[in-house]
Parts: sequence; C-alpha cells; structure tokens
Amino acid sequence: MNKPSDKIENRSSTIFLQQAFADFSQSTIMLQNAFARLQQKFENINRELEYKNLELERALAEKDEAKNYLQNILKSLKTGIVVANVRGNITMINRYAEIFTGFTYEEAKGQKVESLLGADCCSNSAGDFGLGVELSKKIRLRGRMLEVFQSAIKTNAGEEIGVVIVLCDVTRLEKLEEMAKRTEKFAAMGEMAANIAHEIRNPLGSIELFASLLKKDLKNAQNRDRVSHIIGSVRNMDNKISNLLLFARKQKSSMRMINVNDVLNKILKFAEQIIKKENIVLTVNHENINPIIRGDEELLKQVFLNLILNSIQAMPDGGDLHIETKVFDKRREEGDIDDSKVEIKFKDTGIGIPNDYIKKIFDPFFSTREGGTGLGLVIVHNIVDVHGGSIDVESSNNTGTMFNLTFPLIKNSEFQYSETNSF
Repeated sequence: MNKPSDKIENRSSTIFLQQAFADFSQSTIMLQNAFARLQQKFENINRELEYKNLELERALAEKDEAKNYLQNILKSLKTGIVVANVRGNITMINRYAEIFTGFTYEEAKGQKVESLLGADCCSNSAGDFGLGVELSKKIRLRGRMLEVFQSAIKTNAGEEIGVVIVLCDVTRLEKLEEMAKRTEKFAAMGEMAANIAHEIRNPLGSIELFASLLKKDLKNAQNRDRVSHIIGSVRNMDNKISNLLLFARKQKSSMRMINVNDVLNKILKFAEQIIKKENIVLTVNHENINPIIRGDEELLKQVFLNLILNSIQAMPDGGDLHIETKVFDKRREEGDIDDSKVEIKFKDTGIGIPNDYIKKIFDPFFSTREGGTGLGLVIVHNIVDVHGGSIDVESSNNTGTMFNLTFPLIKNSEFQYSETNSF
C-alpha cells in the first residue's frame, strides 16, 4: 500500500510538472511574440533598406546624369578647360584643350600644368603656381594665340582644392585687332600722302614742262642729255607719286562673280617666263572645287603678281614657289556656303623676313629691298580689304615666307540668283 507521504509527494510532483509546462507554454508564447516582433522589425528594416537602395540608385543615376551632363558641356565648349589638383597635377582636360596643347587626356593626366602650357603660362609675377593665384594672360602655343584664365577651385567651406585653367583661342581676334589698327594707320597716312602728292605733283609738272621747252631750244648735245636726265627723273618721281596715290585713294573696283583659280592661272601664265628665267620650281595645287567670289579680276591680278614677284625677289639663287587654293566650307553638306572662305597661299623658300620686320611689312614706305618704295604690299592690302578679305604672313630669317590670303566665297543664294538671271 502506498503511504500517505508518497501520495503527497506524487501530488507535489504533478503540480510542479504542471507549473513547469505552464511556464514552458508561457515562455513559448513569449518567444513566439518576440520572434514575431523581431520578424516585423526585420521586415521593416528590409523595407527601409530597399527604400534606401532605391534612393541610392536614384542618387547614383542623378550623379551619373550630372557627370555626363557636365562632361557633355565641357566637350561642347569651344574653349579649353584644364583642371589640376593642389600639387599642380592635371586631373582633367576637355577636347579643345587637347586640340590647343596637342596632348590627349591619357597623355596629360598626372602631368604638371607647366608641361602642357609652358612655365610662363601658369605663374604670377613672382613665379608662383597654384592655389590663390588668379591669372589672366596671353600666350602663343602651337601657332595659336591663347588667352589664359586661371582660378582656384574651392569647397563650400572655402578650402582651396585645385585650380581650373580656361584657354580661349583669340588668334582671329588678334588678327582682326591688328587689321583694324592697320586700317586706321592707312587712313591717316593715306590722307597725308594724298596732300603731299598733290603739293609735289604740281611743281613737278611745271619742271617737266619747262625742261621739255628748254630741251627744244638747246643745241648742245651734252646739255640736251642733261635736260633729258632731268625729265626722266621727274617722270620717275611722278611714277612714285602715282603709286603713292594708288595707296592713298580707295581702289575703284568693278565687282563681278569670278573664279579665283582662273584668275590665278592667267597671272601664272603671264609670269611663266620670269619664273623659269629665275630658276624657280613652281608647284600649283587647286582644290577640286570652284572658288567663286565677288571681285575685280584686274585688281586681283595685281595682288597675285605682286606676291609672285616678291617671292621671286626673295630667291635670287632660285628655289621653290608653292601656290595652293583651298576652300573652307563648314556647311558644304547642307548646300549653304554663306560663311565659307577660299584661302590662297604663296609659299617660297627664299631668304625670309626677320621677326622684327614681320609687323612692319604692311606699313607704308617700309621696304627691305634697295630702291623699293614700300608701297607694294600696302596696295595689296588695300585691294584685299576692298574685297572683304584678309592677308597674313608667316616668315622668319632664312626659312622662307608664306603669304596667306582669304576671301569670302559668294553666297549660295546669290550665286543661284545670278545664274537664273544670266539667261
């Protein structure tokens, strides 16, 4: 038989087990609730992460878009952009900077700015480069005149982290400014020359008239020769005054549509014997397109002949004379050549022009040739100006000379109108 104490002990064990199961059930419920809460938090965190990922993707896409937009802007700019870090090492250049400097982005990256633009470009009067240096100067680089602007790159907090250098091609502007100054000079000197020529020509006419009358009355042959010499000298001076007036007066032109190549070929045929006699090898290249301009054929012949004779005189022992025409037509594919030009180059292998004289050769009365009047190139300049063109020269001592003429091509619409009305 079971003792009463055993029954009490069994009852206690049962109660304990029941309590344990109850506690276990309660703990299970609590764990389930905790797991549910944890799962809910996980889902919330997961949704938040997904949202953050979407935001990050959008931010990256916007950043890439902004980067591409900035790159497209830099590529489209017709000014050169060079960016360097605090140590002066290049971190970025755009397409026009590559054109101006001759370096590609891969070649330029990491190089010093001075290696691209020269030591004088990116330094102030103290020779310092880098942060805090604001510069604006002009340099000549690879045949171009560039205006250079340098400025510091700063953060929002004002910390300087690099420099940006802007390169503007002002070659054409420089030439236009030079032409404007030259034209002003010509106008002032032309007025003065016309007055001087008028004052001198009147007494010269009287001298020639009385010398001719005197010659008729003289019977001594020696005296007649002396008077003839006076008359010859007067006529020689009158010829020089005529050239002076040709410079002073605005050229009277008879403008019509002409083919530049045809005019050039005519004058070359005229000068053929002179060129052969002087032991000069002539080469002529015409672009395979007819450059039609509005001009005066006789005046243009005078221009071309003057430049050919200048080249011949620059090669007393013979040499090479190369003449070429080239059309610069930016919109040829669209059939509109309103902004296009024809370029005519005269390049010789002669003695060249010293650098100190380059800017003076278009000045009236300046000549390096003994007996020269110094008006030939001035008259050439005036004729080119009348035609709305420009003339430039490149030369140095003993390396030959190249004269470069440009004339505006006739407008396509004007050309078609002229053809229609020619029938």
